[in-house]
Amino acid sequence: MGSKAKLVFRYIFVGALSLFPLILVIIVVNYLKNMGVSAYLSLHDYTNSAGVTVFLMMGVVTMFALLGFSIEKYGRSIFVAAIDSTFEKIPAIRSVYSVSKKLAAMLAGGEDGTKKEVVLVEYPKENVWVPAYLLNRYENICVLFIPTSPNPTSGYTVLVDEKLTKKTTLTLQEASSFIISMGADFPQKEEVSALIQTHQTSAQVH
Repeated sequence: MGSKAKLVFRYIFVGALSLFPLILVIIVVNYLKNMGVSAYLSLHDYTNSAGVTVFLMMGVVTMFALLGFSIEKYGRSIFVAAIDSTFEKIPAIRSVYSVSKKLAAMLAGGEDGTKKEVVLVEYPKENVWVPAYLLNRYENICVLFIPTSPNPTSGYTVLVDEKLTKKTTLTLQEASSFIISMGADFPQKEEVSALIQTHQTSAQVH
């Protein structure tokens, strides 16, 4: 009886896992829908007109698209540059805005069009390897952000010697996919495996 119950629970678990991607998509779509509905209702309370509200929301979406096109094509936007210049002159919010801008640049692929590096580092102890985003570097000291699964926006910021990291060809998107999927999506697995095995062999020799 006990073995049959375990088998049933296993079937339930496997079935639930098979629908996990669908459930995740539904959660994201529902979140975006709620956010859109909330924005619509707030704007409608102000305009008191369904037509004007829809027109304004379409205008906001169009503005986002034009900003994205301008930045992708020309590398900058006059509108965003004006906002940057204004906020950088306000001491109370200058530091917060600067940090937020750097984080946005990292998630978009780096500042000035550069690609952020993804490295491997032993954390929280030796022989346990995790992917980390290289955010900054001074001489031989690296500033790393180590994201946590399944939410890559939370994690730890650490300072390590550059010689303790292993450079990879992983992109930010590939590393994020690995973290969000909790390792189910394992991009560049041959390279990552080779780096870890080479390090272990070198450590045994020494």
